[in-house]
Amino acid sequence: MIGLLGLVANVINLIVFYRHGLNSSINISLFVMAISDVFTIIFVLGANLCLNPYIDQWSVPVMFAEVYYITGGWPSGVSCRITLYITVYITAERCLCILFPLKVKTMVTPIRSKFIIALIVVLNTLTLVPEYSSIYMAWRYDSTRNESVLGVAFRSNRLQTQGVTFLLHVCLVVTGLFCVTTLTSILVSNLRRQTKWRMKSSSDAKQQAAYSSRDRKSQLMVIVVATSVVICYTPITCVSLVSVFEQQFSIGGQYSSIFVNTWGTIFIFGMTNSSSNILIYYKMNSKFKSTLKELFFRTRPRFSL
Repeated sequence: MIGLLGLVANVINLIVFYRHGLNSSINISLFVMAISDVFTIIFVLGANLCLNPYIDQWSVPVMFAEVYYITGGWPSGVSCRITLYITVYITAERCLCILFPLKVKTMVTPIRSKFIIALIVVLNTLTLVPEYSSIYMAWRYDSTRNESVLGVAFRSNRLQTQGVTFLLHVCLVVTGLFCVTTLTSILVSNLRRQTKWRMKSSSDAKQQAAYSSRDRKSQLMVIVVATSVVICYTPITCVSLVSVFEQQFSIGGQYSSIFVNTWGTIFIFGMTNSSSNILIYYKMNSKFKSTLKELFFRTRPRFSL
């Protein structure tokens, strides 16, 4: 249910940001983030099928958990990291808006934003090279089923590449979380400083209230986004770290069943983060809220007699 609602929510996000126009860096970033979230949810919905404990009762010669490990498990991790690093970029851009308000338009342009986001996508995708260079799908004999099944097979270089992608995954996620936390702290600190200065320098009570309300919403928004990212990505980091130091905690290792069940639970965190952004935008972005209302609650014409 979380995934299905999340798909609908992110499609709505795409429509709203497209209507806002992809001529600003923030709209471009949020638009691509919504695309990344759609892929995250689709891959996790695939896990609902392949990691279902009852699916092994089907008389189908397929090791569904192993097949999903290749076709959906790692791609889901990549899309989660792409969302994380776009969040880092958005937070950094907001910091620049406050630190360099007169120069930010020349520093952050739509073309540069597109290049940076494309670089984020490419670099995160390249981290899969070590894993996919030593693992593939193939038919093998399964003694418990007494038949040939489609599952995971390993190449001769598996010992050299095992754990490398998990290590890269951990390093990138930890670095991303650190950047989000640091940049958000800088942003909140500057917003608080500006709020105090405006409250002291402004003589108009209404203007003070407007400034205070706007700054509080901005502070609350970045705090909510950062908290959501940290909460949802910390479990992913911890489980990936276990795979780095314990090689048997893998799809083909001694603790394979625990590995599958653990990741089946961990996927919920990433999917929840991908599905909940629309609530944050609606609550804290007045332009998003008004566009959404226009999209679904258009004012009907009134006829006078």
